[in-house]
Amino acid sequence: MACSFGSLVKNAVGSNGVANFYDEWLAAGERIQGAFRNSPMVARDADIPWIRTRQDAKVKLMVSNSLGFPTMGGTVLKGEIPAGWHTGKHAHGEESLHILRGRGFSVIDGQRFDWHEGSTLQVPYRAAHQHFNTGGEPAQYLSAMCFELEEFVRLAKLEQLEDCGATDPAELAAIPPQASEYLRDGPRALIHLEDAPTDPGDEPTAQLAANQKQHHLTKYLVFPRNGFKPASVAMAHVFEEPPGHHSGRHKHLEAMLYVLSGEGHSEMGGVRQRWQAGDLLHVPPAMWEHEHFNEGDKACRLLRIQFGIRFWFTNIWPDGYTSRRATDELGRPIQAGRIEADANAAVESPVEAGGAALTS
Repeated sequence: MACSFGSLVKNAVGSNGVANFYDEWLAAGERIQGAFRNSPMVARDADIPWIRTRQDAKVKLMVSNSLGFPTMGGTVLKGEIPAGWHTGKHAHGEESLHILRGRGFSVIDGQRFDWHEGSTLQVPYRAAHQHFNTGGEPAQYLSAMCFELEEFVRLAKLEQLEDCGATDPAELAAIPPQASEYLRDGPRALIHLEDAPTDPGDEPTAQLAANQKQHHLTKYLVFPRNGFKPASVAMAHVFEEPPGHHSGRHKHLEAMLYVLSGEGHSEMGGVRQRWQAGDLLHVPPAMWEHEHFNEGDKACRLLRIQFGIRFWFTNIWPDGYTSRRATDELGRPIQAGRIEADANAAVESPVEAGGAALTS
């Protein structure tokens, strides 16, 4: 028998006025779906203030449960390292980073890895690491990890070993040069965008019908076929859509997309979400159909962040959580291509239409 969210909450209290755990469990599904509909979907870079921490001279938390995003435990932040500075040195769970601008290097477990704009780094679980800006302008990076998930399962631990600050030139000169893009006796830790393949190779998810012709161009970053061994988080792809083009339309569990360049909008669950360079789009684990549109006059590039917890649940219930291609009214798969005149029929979100924010 159908019933409203309000009645489910009411039914969670037994006849004696005391909450019943089982009735609360029964109400969880509808409560979660309501949260999906009333949560933010885009972290707007311009609206998020920078702060200073022991680790970073400038940093902003972009997506987390604590900010109202219904994530599966992942967090994404953006950091900035002033010219001539280094970050703090610390250790925590697995982390994936993408360099947004600047030049420098990172030291991971005592090993140096040089980077520039477009480089991606994979930091192993509990590996001590630190980042150095050797360029003449501020360097920026995007970082993703699963700290909130680790905290939920009682495994989170963050150790601060050094604080951020100006780099001593003598200290800088004493750090040995990079010897390899691979960790000693371990997986790859560094890849540059110009070296990333566009051929998916034997990547299993690329073989799914839902991911065929999904984007005009895809570059593969942190994947086993490139020598990496990600487990909980990975900067996985860079997608590119030319002006006047759209992506394919499909549905799956959670993903996040950082806008490297360009502007456009995404349609998720029938609601249009606008974005521009610097913003971060959160695709919630709601199995909503979604599609991305570039109506601008420049190519847009989206950096996809994936979290391992998604695939853990997909393996548990492949019939329900495996990625699926959407079709049009004639049953044809909706794949990447030019934007049709009637392709933008989604309803504007209240935020885009000038109404009340979805983040209440």
